[in-house]
Amino acid sequence: MSDLLLLGGIALCLLSVVVAVVQLLRTQAPRAGAILLVLGIAAILAGAYLAPEPFSLDRIPQAWARLAGGVTTTP
Repeated sequence: MSDLLLLGGIALCLLSVVVAVVQLLRTQAPRAGAILLVLGIAAILAGAYLAPEPFSLDRIPQAWARLAGGVTTTP
């Protein structure tokens, strides 16, 4: 579960940048981008909280490898 939250949060944060740029190009306030960023950060923090081992940047490729292999970690 922590791997899913970690990678989902990273995906939401990356998507928020794209959404914010599109909204700024359309001369709109980037509200949706800000909401996605907050949700992404909350998901990353929840994933770090639920992880059995301490959080580090090395966990991101390891989490991707575990999910690609079909194995997920449980708290």
